[in-house]
Amino acid sequence: MSSLEARLIDNAEVEELQNRIDSLDNEDAMDAGVMDGFLTAMAINPGSSSDEDVLPFIFSDQGDPSAIPDDARLLELIGLRRKEIQAALNAKGGLDPIIFPLVDDDGNTIEDEEGIEAIVPWSIGFRIGCGLWPESAFESDAVSRSLVPILRPLTLIDDDETEADKGLEEILATPGAKPAAKNLTDALYDLVEAVFELKAVLRPNEPARRATPKIGRNDPCPCGSGKKFKQCCGKAD
Repeated sequence: MSSLEARLIDNAEVEELQNRIDSLDNEDAMDAGVMDGFLTAMAINPGSSSDEDVLPFIFSDQGDPSAIPDDARLLELIGLRRKEIQAALNAKGGLDPIIFPLVDDDGNTIEDEEGIEAIVPWSIGFRIGCGLWPESAFESDAVSRSLVPILRPLTLIDDDETEADKGLEEILATPGAKPAAKNLTDALYDLVEAVFELKAVLRPNEPARRATPKIGRNDPCPCGSGKKFKQCCGKAD
């Protein structure tokens, strides 16, 4: 399936997705941003990524199938987003992470280093997802290097569980990893680039259109849309 064959979820549906999650009487349920990172990690999982492997963890820390809600519309929206992510990965372009940017008192998006914290929920979800990968997935140094830009935002939060995550500590210490971005737009670019790098290593035998080029924020987006990166896959809002 190409990115053009997957129906894109619009902003209204993302809002509906979040509202339906909020309406659940379930504190374990992932919000839309966390869920999006999780779904992306599971889409490049070199092991199994069936509904049975994915859906329970969205609603239960322990992956309890009984926690899946009886909400057909919510499950439909999740399914649509999963297909959209997979299509973008197969086409090697068009991946648009669900990120809710930080804004200042005037409603303006915070683009500097402080704004990178907006990526934290997505990174949390991705970390949960890659925790379900087989151990063999982490044998390559290339995987660890590519994980750094995705998981580095986790160091911006004060969380005992994150601080105790020795696996995360080892990944972030990987030699040769890309330096930290200085603003939200560049951090998003690094995140998207890293996801495609991971997909190329972990699931290399799936359809691909072309490799993601090395570009700047004002250059054409790697998805081939013709827009600047900052106005397409790297768009902050």
